Amino acid sequence: MQHATREAILETTTILSAGNPGIPDGKVPDFRLQKHDEGGWQVGVVSTRGSYWLRANHLELCDQETRIDLSHANSFLREARKNGLKTEYIGPNGSAVI
Repeated sequence: MQHATREAILETTTILSAGNPGIPDGKVPDFRLQKHDEGGWQVGVVSTRGSYWLRANHLELCDQETRIDLSHANSFLREARKNGLKTEYIGPNGSAVI
């Protein structure tokens, strides 16, 4: 079993929320879940904490090109919220941190 080093995790983590005026103070998300026009949903890592959690629980979603269906997106949101993580949802009507 391979373990990712801290440096490898930080190299692949892009802080996507930096400077985003749409995110209120105190609500910086750990993930970004975005709907794509060509179909499917994509999970992006926003925080270092989110990166560690994603690699420990959903290694298959670490690839930036991975798209999931609505059922998997809802399941991911439930599990992340249950573990105290926040997700910025970007849908057709804008974004919200949940």
